[in-house]
Amino acid sequence: MTVAALEKRLGIASGQASRWALKAGASLADQALVSGANFLLVVLFGRWLRPEDYGAVSVGLAVFLLAANFYHALLLEPMSVLGPRHFSGRLGSYFLAVAKIHGVAVLMLSALVLGAAGLAAQMSAALAHALAGLAASIPFVLTYWLLRRICYVLMKPAIALRGGVAFMLAAVGASFLTRGAGSSNAAALFLLTGFAAFLASLVLFGSARARLRCNGALGASVIAAHWSYGRWMAGVSVTYWLANSAFPVLLGWKAGLAASAGLRALENLVAPVLQVTGAMSLLLLPWVSGQAYAHGIGFLRRYQRWAMTGAAVIVGSYLACVLVLRRLLLGWLYGSAPYQALASLAPVMAAAVLIRGVSDLSFSLALKGAARPEAHFVASLVSTAFVATGGTWLVEHWAIAGAAWTMLLSNAIQAAVLAVCFVRLARSSECEVGRGSR
Repeated sequence: MTVAALEKRLGIASGQASRWALKAGASLADQALVSGANFLLVVLFGRWLRPEDYGAVSVGLAVFLLAANFYHALLLEPMSVLGPRHFSGRLGSYFLAVAKIHGVAVLMLSALVLGAAGLAAQMSAALAHALAGLAASIPFVLTYWLLRRICYVLMKPAIALRGGVAFMLAAVGASFLTRGAGSSNAAALFLLTGFAAFLASLVLFGSARARLRCNGALGASVIAAHWSYGRWMAGVSVTYWLANSAFPVLLGWKAGLAASAGLRALENLVAPVLQVTGAMSLLLLPWVSGQAYAHGIGFLRRYQRWAMTGAAVIVGSYLACVLVLRRLLLGWLYGSAPYQALASLAPVMAAAVLIRGVSDLSFSLALKGAARPEAHFVASLVSTAFVATGGTWLVEHWAIAGAAWTMLLSNAIQAAVLAVCFVRLARSSECEVGRGSR
């Protein structure tokens, strides 16, 4: 190889690395803005609301996660995997078909949550208000999510970043206006989020519509492809919620809404780092899927080792800082709200988040890239069985402490099952290669 050819290759590699660095930076900045805005709203309302009202917000957020997980399973997750793999030549038509499915899905989810609000009115006015506000916000929030995901499938995180800026400014500005007007209540957080998502959606649609030109209908084939991939993830959306996000509902039922508020206050300390790993997953999944399709299990094994190490460093460093400063942080975040007594449970919550963060970015993402959603269904199903039995017993006897330990054990079970599934996938692929070489 000549010197000129070597310099050319090095220049190409350097340019590709720079482009990936910029995309990664834009993705992390977008996730930081959106997650930061949501985090700030949740913390501010924790300071402003009574524990019972904040507990209603916590239950409402858990219900939203159930609806969002189901939506994510049938629309967003398949988009990241199937879009680059099967519809790369007709993305405009593909996105249009997904948007039509989205319209039906958000209306159904909103109607179901509104029905739940009607039932909750018989038990708690605060909970009914929270769920009604959630029902009104769901169409706007999920539309924003859809447009963001389109940006990432197109590998245009800089466009998504514009929406993130709009979301942050609108959410924070509206929250302080609401506080100044004396309108802070259990429904206000969800209504503010919906308003911010609506403005951010306008920004994203204006930036991305030139890339959404239709070149032929794909409705039936998209529905079939999404259902084929997403039916496992739809099951996962329920079992995953039961295994990871149902604790505020369980606590509210067993120990009252104030206990749900305490759990949310603890989660707010340790969970933000999962937004970082989530942003990285959002950017990496289309690439991992494409590379796995092109290069097979060898790539996935290398990726899994690299991702596990990187996630352990990122998540572990953050959690170490939180544990050192946990009492100071609880006082600073919530002021006079009665949550500092829960600081002793922070190490348990931190361990749960460490296991989840490392598993999500390594084993989980590798299995998604290999189009093995059934592994996540099995993992969450096994964990759900534990939560429904031993976890419920722990919560019933030790309330918030029981919920914290249940989260830790649930995350450990899921990580172990995903690890076993990945090892089995790697071994079966090696056996197939061995048979093919004979």
